[in-house]
Amino acid sequence: MAMILIGIDDTDNETSPGTGRMARDVAAACCKRGMTLKSVTRHQFLLDPAIAYTSHNSGACIALEGQADLDSVRFAVDYVAEQSAPGSDPGVCLAMMDAVSENVVALGKSAAHKVLTIKQVFDTVRAATGLSLYGVGGTCDGVIGALCSVGQFAGGQDGRYIDLPGLRHLTGQVACEALKSLGIDLEYVGDSRYPLPSDEYDTCNWVRPNLKNHRPVWAVEWSEQSHAWNPVDRKKSRPLE
Repeated sequence: MAMILIGIDDTDNETSPGTGRMARDVAAACCKRGMTLKSVTRHQFLLDPAIAYTSHNSGACIALEGQADLDSVRFAVDYVAEQSAPGSDPGVCLAMMDAVSENVVALGKSAAHKVLTIKQVFDTVRAATGLSLYGVGGTCDGVIGALCSVGQFAGGQDGRYIDLPGLRHLTGQVACEALKSLGIDLEYVGDSRYPLPSDEYDTCNWVRPNLKNHRPVWAVEWSEQSHAWNPVDRKKSRPLE
C-alpha cells in the first residue's frame, strides 16, 4: 500500500458548494473503490487582484492509502470535470506521495506569497515523475492550485485539516483521549494554566487542526468561562469546507 494524493482547485462558483466539499465527495468515491482516507486538507494561496479566484483562493488535497499506482484514482479527473460548477476553471493533480519532488514542494510554498502561472506549474510537472496534472474546464487555472495543494501537503507545514476519519463527529466537550485517538496533537497557547488529564476540550463543534510537521495540530487556549480548553481558530463562513 502507498500514499496517493489528489489535489483539486477552482471547482466552484459564487453560489455553489466549495472546493472542500468537492474534495470530500471525491474522497468518499475513492473509499467506495477500496481506498482508505487519511485526510483532506485546505491550502491557502496568495490573495492578490492579479489572481482570479471565487472566494478565498484556496485549494484542497486528499490523502489516501491504496495501491502503488495512479490508475486507481484517475476516475477523479472525470469526476471533477463533470461535477464542477458552471463557470469554474477546475484543475486536478494526481501524485504518489513519495514521488512529490522538492521543486513541487517549493512551488506550493511559494504560492502563499507569489503570483504563479500555468506555464510555471506545467514546467515543474514536466520535470517530475509519478505525478499527473489536468486542466478540466474553463481556463484551467485550477491546475495551479491543484499542484500547489499537493506541494503544500507533501511539505507538511502549510494547510488545515478539514477532514480526518472521525473528525466531523467531534462535538461538544471531549476528553483529550478523543482527540489523540484521531492522531491529533495539541498545542497549548498562553501560560494561564497547565493541562491536566481530567481537562475537557470544547470543540465548539468545529475542530480543524493545522498541518505542522506532517501532523494535525490543534491549537487551544484555556477559558475560565467554559472551564475548558477552547480552539484558538473558530469557525468562519468558508464555502470550501
